[in-house]
Amino acid sequence: MALNFTRIEARLSNVSREFDGQQAQFGVPSGLNYEDGTSVAYVAAIQEFGAPEVGIPPRSYIRPTVRAKQEYWVRVLKSMIPNVTSGGLTGFDVLDAVGRAAVADIQTAIAAVYEPELSPVTVLLRKWRKEGRRITGKTVGEAAAAIDAGEDPGSDNKPLNDTGYLIASIRNAVNRRPEEFKA
Repeated sequence: MALNFTRIEARLSNVSREFDGQQAQFGVPSGLNYEDGTSVAYVAAIQEFGAPEVGIPPRSYIRPTVRAKQEYWVRVLKSMIPNVTSGGLTGFDVLDAVGRAAVADIQTAIAAVYEPELSPVTVLLRKWRKEGRRITGKTVGEAAAAIDAGEDPGSDNKPLNDTGYLIASIRNAVNRRPEEFKA
């Protein structure tokens, strides 16, 4: 039996075309907002990098996950290439699967963040918000004064998990350009 190299070459060149111009994207897409209109991507960036000018330390979860998992994601991608060659999967399918794996890994990383701890003022503000108080700049000052006066802030002190919306906002997509990553 002779190998048909023309057919093999055609299948292999098709694999390249399947991925041409597409990229797996993951993280927080633009267009998602909290109830008060604040961009989730904006809050995610503050948590990832910190905002030292206002006393918010970084609580990185994306960059460490990428460093720890990128070789695994590449192995997942490579393991799926034969299915593209055989016609069982498309390039989109493979990139989407890698993106879904990245989302799960990032969500796991968010759930594992316990440090740096939240400030007692932040914990008290969470408590007040859940009691129905509207949180404003003035309320932040009131919370700081209450903490100084000895008020117990409560125990809702898990970083990155105030409402659960950040972890639920981690998404993936397959697009051609980064600016297409939208909710």
